[in-house]
Parts: sequence; structure tokens; C-alpha cells
Amino acid sequence: MCRFGLTRLAPSPGRKSGDARADRGLPAERRVIRAIAVAVTWSALVGVVGAQDATQPSTTTAPSRSEPAVTWGGGVDVVSRYLWRGIPSSQGKVVWPSAWVSGRGITVSLFANVDPNYRPKLNEYDLTVAYERTIGRLTLTGTYIRYAYFEGDLSFATTELVGRAAYAVGRGELFTTHAVDVDLYRGSYYLEVGYAIERELDARSTLAADASVAFWSTFIEKHTGVPDSAIGPVSVNVAYTRRLAPHLSVRPHVTFSRIADGEIRKLLDPPAAAFGVAAVLAF
Repeated sequence: MCRFGLTRLAPSPGRKSGDARADRGLPAERRVIRAIAVAVTWSALVGVVGAQDATQPSTTTAPSRSEPAVTWGGGVDVVSRYLWRGIPSSQGKVVWPSAWVSGRGITVSLFANVDPNYRPKLNEYDLTVAYERTIGRLTLTGTYIRYAYFEGDLSFATTELVGRAAYAVGRGELFTTHAVDVDLYRGSYYLEVGYAIERELDARSTLAADASVAFWSTFIEKHTGVPDSAIGPVSVNVAYTRRLAPHLSVRPHVTFSRIADGEIRKLLDPPAAAFGVAAVLAF
């Protein structure tokens, strides 16, 4: 699983964990059940669209004998800064261990953030459940993400529902991503539009890149408390993957990001880029 391109949530600068926990309105069990219900509804709608498209059959097919029905793996990513949606979320380097299992279009993954300059060092873990369906040139993905954070002796959590639509154009795809918080930062909405491309350089190497612009008026206000701003960060991600062995690969990557609003950029003071190297085992 590649780190960039997945949604992440950073603790809000200047907001106390105790205040965040007081904002919750429903028991955790009811919030999780409702979020899962919405995600299931999204998946059902995707299935209906596929069933109605009789002239253009889905490219999602049963795995061939050479492809396993279920894939799984894990990895460790060392990154110079935790930069998420243009917002700096660490003072220095962090380590991202992760694991996943995938089959029949469904992927379940677990991500953690280890920051040696923070207390506790293991201060975040995210549980993600995603369903993807391809219909001709269109790929639809519905994702449920549960974020959990630890700050000193306190802890808090929130939930996002994310919808992504991508349409194959040229050698890549045009995509749009919509992330809505349904829990702690209820009403937060993050919209991203961009273009992504991935090329196989040879039998063992792949180069991937994407560029996007985000719109985040409610997101930036609810997560940081800074003044309202319509246009968010402009980002470019580049990653090179090299397979070293049948199940082992290494992936150096870089993210360039610039917040469009000068006042917010000065206030948050994000780095211009974040670099990382990931080692991945996949089976």
C-alpha cells in the first residue's frame, strides 16, 4: 500500500484533546455503526451502477489462476516530515508501519505513526476499509477510515467517509476525492481534483506521479481554527518502486506541497517538500 494518495488526519494545532472529546454527540458504537452503514450504501450504489451498465461491462473480473484471490502484506516507511493535506504534523522525521489484506475489491488496512519527538511515540493509528469497483474507464472507491490519536495521557478519535472517482484519460486518469468527517469534526469537507499517471519502466520498476489542487473551506476551519479559505494546497507526488525480490520492493517518494493562501501558509509554516523511503513486503 502506498502512503500518499490515502487520506490521513493530523491532530489539530492549538486544539486540546479534552475539548475535542467533549464535542462528541453520540456513543462511539452508534457513530461507527452509522459510518459503516453509509460506506455499505456507497458500495451498494456502485454495484447498481455496474449492473445498469450493460453495454460497457466491468473490468473487475475474478482473479486468474496466476493471481491469488487474496493478497496481503506490510511495510515500513521512513519520512522526513509528516505532511498531510498541506498541514505539517510533525517536527521531524516519522516512521509509518502498515499492514493490509485485500480481496474481491475490498481492502482492509492498518496504519500507525511513530514520532520520536512526541509523547507517546506511537501517537496515531488508522483503520481503513475500502471497496473499489471499475466500470469501463471509470473507477469508483468508497472508504471508511477510523482515526485514533494519543496526546500525552489523553486520547481522541474521529471518522471520515471518502469517495473517489477516477476516469481514464490518455496515459493516466482524472480523479476527484471527497472526504467528509462524520464524527469529531462533523461537517468538515475536503475536495481534491487532479491527474495521476503510472508507468512501468521495466519488468521490475514502476514510476507513479500525481498532481492535484484541493478546496478546503470547512476542513481548514474545523481542523486548525485558522480563517476560512476556499483553495487549499497544490500538491505533486512522485514515487519510484523497485522490486528487489519476488515479494520485496523499495519505494523512494517525495511530496511537494504549497498552500495557496499566503496568510495560512505563513501561519502553519509547512515545509515545501517531504521525502521518504518505504520497504514493502507483498504476498
